[in-house]
This record gives sequence, structure tokens and C-alpha cells, in this order.
Amino acid sequence: MTPAEILLVRAPNPSPMTGLGTNTWVFGSGEALVIDPGPLEEGHLTRVVRECRQIGRVVAVILTHHHSDHREGAKRLCELTGAPLALYHDRARGAGDLPLHHGDRLIAGRAELQVLHTPGHASDHICLLGQADRVLFTGDHILSGTTSVIWPPDGDMDAYMRSLELIQHLEVDRLLPGHGEIIEDPQAAISELIEHRLDRERQILERIRQGASTPQAIVASLYSGYPDELLEAASKTVLAHCLKLVTMGKVHQIGSADSPAFEV
Repeated sequence: MTPAEILLVRAPNPSPMTGLGTNTWVFGSGEALVIDPGPLEEGHLTRVVRECRQIGRVVAVILTHHHSDHREGAKRLCELTGAPLALYHDRARGAGDLPLHHGDRLIAGRAELQVLHTPGHASDHICLLGQADRVLFTGDHILSGTTSVIWPPDGDMDAYMRSLELIQHLEVDRLLPGHGEIIEDPQAAISELIEHRLDRERQILERIRQGASTPQAIVASLYSGYPDELLEAASKTVLAHCLKLVTMGKVHQIGSADSPAFEV
């Protein structure tokens, strides 16, 4: 395998949840793979097609996961390029979809990516390892400048932590996230993220011990000053932590599925 060309086309969908916008990555050498087409926005998809021409024909359009800010433009980009849609096999339901499994390899001319199943942010989430290029495309598993939202029931904090451990010791020089800028020190970033999540878990457990039984009450204590538009996402991630604490036997769920509450 030869070094791949890697191009970034950022989608024009900035928001509190998407940061600067969804990162659409183009990867390959002689042929191209497109990772995360982003929104259904014709101008963005046209720019992606133009960038692909610098590398070669598109052999697959890949989704790191099914969330709309990564997926909405996929069908249209497949139409524009004639390439199949490649996604984790649990979500590969369309005619001509290319189902991906952990360990699969995708070839783009003289370059290659390996599929790593990394559930947590979403059950179908994958990262893509360019071993020869020492890069990892992380989708929403690891972001630049912020942390991933874990939104149960499809999001799972225990699975997320195990997925972080899976990629912690990969020999890569750069992380290429689904939002934000390139991360140049992967090992430090992943270690910091793991410690952040463990610290947040300890804080949440302490709040429950103090009587804050619901995710909303915990958020009010831990996230004071947070923008209002991010509080629901924060509450869902706190819920994911609480559910992980239940599986660890550290707390008990006392509320219903619709109104979860927790106690030690």
C-alpha cells in the first residue's frame, strides 16, 4: 500500500451539536472512499465530488454511523458517484448496500482502511483505521474540542468506554474526527477522554449519594452555566452514566423507563 491522499470537505451545517459542521473525508490513492457524506445539501455534495476527482473514482461511500448529520446526503452522493453505500451490517438494509463487519478491509486503489466496530455513541458506530497512513477516522466516537453525546438506549456508556479502550493503543499519529479539527496527539487525547468520563462517573455517583436522583437534577448540579440548547444532550449522557453505574452494582434504578431515577 502507498500513502493515501486525505482531503477534508466540511459541510455547512454548524450548530451547538455539530460544531463547525460535519467533516466529510475523502481517502484513497488512485481510487477514493468518502467517509460521512453529511447533510443533504447539493452544494456540499458537489464539492465532495469535485475533491474526489483529484484522487480517482469513488469506490464506496461510508457511514461511521446512522445519525442524520452524517447520513442524510448518502443516497444522493451514491447517485452522483455510482458508488455503493457501506455501513455497519446491522443497518445495511438497502438494495446494493455494502455491509461492514469488524475487521473488514476497504481498498481504495493503492490505499486501505480497516473497519473497527466502536459502539457507544451509536450501536452501529465504526472507526476506520488507515494503518499504513497511521490515521484513524473517528466519526463521533472521538471529537475535537468537545465530547460525544451518549444517548440511550442506542447509546451505551459501558460500550463507549470499552470502545475507547479498543483504540487506545493503536499506533496512529492523527485522529480525523467527524466534527472539529485534526487531533495530533491521539494517545494523549484518548487517555484524557477516558479520565474525563471516569471523573464524570465519580461526580455523578457522588450527586446520587447526596440525593440528586434524576438525570435532570444531576445536570442542574454539574452543568450550571451550560447553554440551554445543550442541556438535553447532557441529561442523556448523565443517564447513560447512571445506567452504567446500575450494571456495576453501584446504584439502583427506582424510576420507570420513561422517568428514570436512581439511588445508592
